[in-house]
Amino acid sequence: MPANSDILKYEPNIPGNIVTGLLYAILGLLFSYHIFCHKNKWALCLPIGAFASSLGFFLRLGLDPHDMKVPIFVIQNILIIATPSAFLAFNYMLYGRLVTAIDPQFVSDKSRPRMAKSRYSFIPPRIVGHAFVCSDITTFLIQVAAGSMVGNAGSNNPSLANIGDKLFLVGVCAQGVSYCLFTLLLSDTLMRLVAERRKTGLSQPESRWMGLDRNTSLTVAALYFSSLFIIIRSVYRIVEFVQGHQGYLISHEVFLFVFDVVPLILAIGIWAIIWPTVLLDRIAAQVREGLLEL
Repeated sequence: MPANSDILKYEPNIPGNIVTGLLYAILGLLFSYHIFCHKNKWALCLPIGAFASSLGFFLRLGLDPHDMKVPIFVIQNILIIATPSAFLAFNYMLYGRLVTAIDPQFVSDKSRPRMAKSRYSFIPPRIVGHAFVCSDITTFLIQVAAGSMVGNAGSNNPSLANIGDKLFLVGVCAQGVSYCLFTLLLSDTLMRLVAERRKTGLSQPESRWMGLDRNTSLTVAALYFSSLFIIIRSVYRIVEFVQGHQGYLISHEVFLFVFDVVPLILAIGIWAIIWPTVLLDRIAAQVREGLLEL
């Protein structure tokens, strides 16, 4: 039955939203288990984001385009669109910990000041996470405000809905640009590390990728894997909001599942398989023992 609401253009697919909600909930439980086992409180943003996304998709089960409950629409919209910022925050903080794990200066002296520089990063590694997370919080708040405007506009105030869409576009674009800059920073670190290990002629029996040891290559590869799908999702959201509230993408739920749900599940699912702090501990131990001393 076609939807006649100006807020929601379709009837939510019940099986699709249930499966998505369950997948996020399962990932949230797995992340919580890893955090409990390894005492990684800094990683709490990951299960929080997964549980919030799960709640968002379960709330969609109560949406009826012919009898729209605006508060439910606003809440689920914010949970689905804005809370994935928590997944980006995890990657940002992981990067800083990766740099301090591969740098012998940080491994041998954990009391180094926060602004201490590393030869592997042109931004001090202990403030990288904070800097990008602050950007993440800003874009999150912008998207929350936009979600409230779109939901409260309804069919009576299309101009407010359009403003909300444009504000969403600003937030998503800013978030996408920030993450692209972060990916460039990660690439710069990788090139510096590979160049230095080649320069020193370091040869590791367990080397797997570009001359890096297994633990480092797995961590970097997983970060790139996660980043790729986060960027794909960001591109989808940017195109969606460029089209506006009456656009084709926002009017068909299938695109939400294909270009938002699947990429994000893959982007964070990799951390359920490879819990990175285990690898970081191994890297730091090898550096401490001089096995990876540069």
